[in-house]
Amino acid sequence: MKTHVLLILTLFLTSFYINGCGDTISGELAENQPPSTNLTVERINRGSDFRLSSQIHISWFGNDPDGFVAGFEYAINDTSEGNFTFTTKTDSVFILPITSGQQTDDVLFKVRAVDDKGLADPVGASLVYPIVNSTPQVSINSNQSPPDTLFSVSSFGWSFSDPDGLLNLESTEIAINDTVNGWTEIPFTEDDDGQLFISLEVDNTIAGTRDAQVFLGRSYSTLQINGENLTIPVNVGARNTFYVRAVDAAGSASEIDSLSWYIKEQTSNTLFLNDFSGPSSSNRQQFHLNLLQQNGISPDIWIINDGEVSQDKVALSSAFPTVIDPTLIKTLSKWDHVYWISNDLDRNITYAQEILDEFFDNGGTSFVNIPMKNLDRGDPVFNFLPVDSIQTGQFLILEDSLVTSTDVSISNTLKVESGSFALSGVFPLKGVNGSKSLYQANFVRRTATGGVRPYNGYQFVTIENAEGNLIYFSLDLSNLNGNNNISDMIQEVVIDRLGFKQ
Repeated sequence: MKTHVLLILTLFLTSFYINGCGDTISGELAENQPPSTNLTVERINRGSDFRLSSQIHISWFGNDPDGFVAGFEYAINDTSEGNFTFTTKTDSVFILPITSGQQTDDVLFKVRAVDDKGLADPVGASLVYPIVNSTPQVSINSNQSPPDTLFSVSSFGWSFSDPDGLLNLESTEIAINDTVNGWTEIPFTEDDDGQLFISLEVDNTIAGTRDAQVFLGRSYSTLQINGENLTIPVNVGARNTFYVRAVDAAGSASEIDSLSWYIKEQTSNTLFLNDFSGPSSSNRQQFHLNLLQQNGISPDIWIINDGEVSQDKVALSSAFPTVIDPTLIKTLSKWDHVYWISNDLDRNITYAQEILDEFFDNGGTSFVNIPMKNLDRGDPVFNFLPVDSIQTGQFLILEDSLVTSTDVSISNTLKVESGSFALSGVFPLKGVNGSKSLYQANFVRRTATGGVRPYNGYQFVTIENAEGNLIYFSLDLSNLNGNNNISDMIQEVVIDRLGFKQ
């Protein structure tokens, strides 16, 4: 029985195989069907007074009946075949272009799906967007603008924006004094995030109209246009006005922001910094200026004695530019010598290490006359002044006492003026390693009962740093002219030793 069934089954399968091999697949190959495309928003119903911003989020989708959608192509206004851009995205934010000089426009946007075989939707989806241009905005940053008067370097920072998006901005432009023919483009990138900062550096040794070179950013990078350093004319020895504006892709300009400042002429290689606060400031300034003028120097003067010491330190003088690096640092580096007076070590001398960094790198020398006070050794002023130790306690220097040289190259002996009583609030100093003491005084200690007793420790009052480019005199010089030879001391210490010159 089993053999009979197997025989029948074998004959059947054999017959099926033979007959089947003679058959073929028939019919026509189906053509690839194009995909279809839809915009998420198919129409816009707005009156002429209710137009859209030119920055618009547009989304779309597609379907393919016999495959899948591989991507999309879109075009704006010009929908000729070569003007489409491919993307795999189904949405994006566009800055729709407005015809230059117009405030409103109707912009055509068309998108078409492309299938996996590269066939594009022959119809696509399109929509006309009624848009209106928004005016860009610009404002000068008050914390990045010059004070009323500056010397060779002036810096400006400004913020700019556009309601239609930063990508809709074409340029930011500045002008100095001339807004008719003087607009100059300052380039920006998306990375600037709506902030720009520039500096103008001018040779201010001669009054009149001079070309200032433009530097970009805090890095003080040279700005070039067509391979040439960008310059803008400014007036030295006169007031100037800085203007800034932003211009968008439609040619619409923001309101202009502006400020004025004075560019002071540099007349000397020596800068006199007056940080002596209070009613005696003018007298102290004239005393020191007389000393310099008797030695042939009429320095440039910068008065920085505004502000009061609150808590620990005075804030950096508002007479200085608000931006230390690069503006103030670059400005101070233009002098060869700095003569600095003050009546308090908690004033602007605190910032000297930072602001005079490039000045010393360029070979500058400095003389500092500020009375010592009982400060903690960790005070930042000692990063600048070459002082290692301050003797603590109450000390006096009696009238008619001598202040004597401790260096053989200095011959002048100073004397506390008669009638000045004893000098109080004074401290013996010891210099840091490598420094050199130049003068010492005859200190005595004050007792609890008001009397005095001898003091036998170190008695130095004038220290020259190891580099030989900074001398610190810790007694008020106006009290030490008992021998009428302070001017001679200035000749030896400031002119001969530090190399000060007109």
